[in-house]
Amino acid sequence: MTTGTVPTRIGLHVIASLRWAASVLLLLAGVATIVFFLIHLIPGDPAAAMLGDGASPADVAALRHDLGLDLPLQVQYVRWFSGLLRGDLGHSVLTKRPVTGEILRALPATVTLALAAFLAAVAVAIPTGVLAALRRGRWVDQALRLLSLAGVSTPNYVSAPVLVLLFSVSLGLLPVSGRDTPASLVLPAATLGLSMAALLSRMVRASVVEELGRPYVAAALARGEAPMAAALRHAGRNALPPILVVAGLQIGSLLTGAVVTETIFSWPGIGRLLIQSIQRRDYPLVQGCVLFIAVVYSVVNAGVDLVVSRLDPRTERSGLPRSGRA
Repeated sequence: MTTGTVPTRIGLHVIASLRWAASVLLLLAGVATIVFFLIHLIPGDPAAAMLGDGASPADVAALRHDLGLDLPLQVQYVRWFSGLLRGDLGHSVLTKRPVTGEILRALPATVTLALAAFLAAVAVAIPTGVLAALRRGRWVDQALRLLSLAGVSTPNYVSAPVLVLLFSVSLGLLPVSGRDTPASLVLPAATLGLSMAALLSRMVRASVVEELGRPYVAAALARGEAPMAAALRHAGRNALPPILVVAGLQIGSLLTGAVVTETIFSWPGIGRLLIQSIQRRDYPLVQGCVLFIAVVYSVVNAGVDLVVSRLDPRTERSGLPRSGRA
């Protein structure tokens, strides 16, 4: 190794990191711009919604002026985007409170739901995926693959009512909505984690099957190790990077899936806040919620890249790991 190798690699990492940061900033700026103009295409007037049906046109016009809604759209955009560059997401049209504060108040509920769904999905996906790989081609494998296909194909707005009818209406075991007791978390987490568990199970099976065909696994089996032990001890590490990529990306998708799930189960998180703000034509709050989800996606992808690069240096390219390669 020459003396210039280490500095060169460090320089490549720095350059790649700067490129990644610039691309993320451009992505967020694009998302913010698109959301701003799309939300203003929604029919309805926030001022009229705030004052009610009995408000006079003069009162509505006065409130629109106070809120700055009578300004040209491009002027409103420049004002909002300049505030965004200063870290100011603006104030809710209805509550008058800062958008950042509204999001932070709803964040713990969404984090709790997403974490519970993620842990439940992983707890189901790993053993079922490994079992399907070890029983490849047998009836167990076929049954698990069929169940995972059904889970991937079933959207949240279909699985949620089915779970409610089964466990709440028919059996009376779990509450239908709200966040009053720990039991209230079960149905929303199961709904949100169902498709993720199915997708991860298929990914675990595919990765483990590929690694089980490697010579080092055959050597471990020849030494008398049990198939399950060989799969977990030897094939597990090499099968982990692509699984982590899918799992990491699914963490971001939990937020978008939570929009439907939180609305169905009246879970007071960011997803429900986003739907309510759309219904009320609360432009700044809608923009803040969507921008927050985009930031979470970007941060999660970066974290996945770093973890995968630590586990498997072969995934590095141009000094920075790329999760899409797995």
